[in-house]
Amino acid sequence: MRILLVCESSHINESGGRVVRYITKILKRENNQVKLLVLSGIRDDYEMGDFYKENDVEFLPIRMDIINRAARLFYKTKEIKSFSKILCDYSPDVVHFASFDHTKPAQFISEARGYGAKVVLQPWTMHFYCSQGFGFRNGQQCTLCANGNYLNALTKKCVTIRSIPSLIEKKVSHKKALNADLFLSSNTKLDTILNKYGAKKSQVYRFPIAFDYTFFDKQSGKSEDYFIFYGQANSHKGLSVLLDVFAKLPEQKLKIYPMSNLPKNISNLKNVEIINGVSWNNGLGDAILKSKAVLMPSLWSTSTEYALCEALLMKKAVVLFNVGVHIDIFKNGYDALIVEPNDTVAFTNAVLALDNNEELRKSIGNNGYKTLLEVNNPDELYFKLMRGYSSKNS
Repeated sequence: MRILLVCESSHINESGGRVVRYITKILKRENNQVKLLVLSGIRDDYEMGDFYKENDVEFLPIRMDIINRAARLFYKTKEIKSFSKILCDYSPDVVHFASFDHTKPAQFISEARGYGAKVVLQPWTMHFYCSQGFGFRNGQQCTLCANGNYLNALTKKCVTIRSIPSLIEKKVSHKKALNADLFLSSNTKLDTILNKYGAKKSQVYRFPIAFDYTFFDKQSGKSEDYFIFYGQANSHKGLSVLLDVFAKLPEQKLKIYPMSNLPKNISNLKNVEIINGVSWNNGLGDAILKSKAVLMPSLWSTSTEYALCEALLMKKAVVLFNVGVHIDIFKNGYDALIVEPNDTVAFTNAVLALDNNEELRKSIGNNGYKTLLEVNNPDELYFKLMRGYSSKNS
């Protein structure tokens, strides 16, 4: 089978890039032909390595100025023509958009359908319908725009009138997306959202956000006396929840490693430390390994976040809210500690349960690692993906 993976990144240091690299590896080991079409950046932006020598990767930068965005809603612009030529030259059986959101030109879906390829859309976040990206508003999950009424984004003040062109793009993308053959959904909640979006049940197919567990091989290390949170530090990721929890736990320490710099004065708690500027390239992995446990209080209807996968890979116990994919894959007390959304009392108790119980931390960490491997087993992923590619759902 010939597969065209249309993606935003193929970089090893970006979660999206790591997803498509793993999908590529899984597909190619069974002798499928795979081409990656990267729609952002240019080849010179990337550190060239073996991946680019061993795989077919083409870069197609997308102009994002308002004139070109508007033009390609109605005309075959340079990008549309280039995409059409790639379809003709490569002759894919499947065009897999990984991920799917409105920033990819909607005409690409029409071009792929018109060419005769099977079109597969795989949303990773809620950007395909939500202007804020995570289906989260005023501290709660929100699906008001999922049915195509994007005026809600204006009336609820998620965006200003300056974002009207983006809302028009979403509307056009929405209409064309419903002509796709398949939507890949990572969890039950996303199934429901896609149905509200207009996808038929026969169009929705379960497939996880694939994680290559061979990327980091350190799984041991002596724990130090702190808990850790890392990644995006904002409302939908539960930052305020953590600050409330550790205000009640003055004897416990929390280290926050944000993806983007946070002001040091965001918290006046003496037991909370904000550590900016640390990534996988300069010590984040060791900081995770040395922690007692990883706290991931995401409140949006999350897919399998890579920060969580990394924690499981390092056999760290995790505390999570019962949202999104967590509902489907974790068992409370076995491979994670799961509490109901916004229940700070239960979250506080979960932190205390792990604080002085090394045996519990080890048990949950080991079982979480097993869960990670089960979900991302390459044989199972290949079977599911090929069954999806071959299904008659259109």
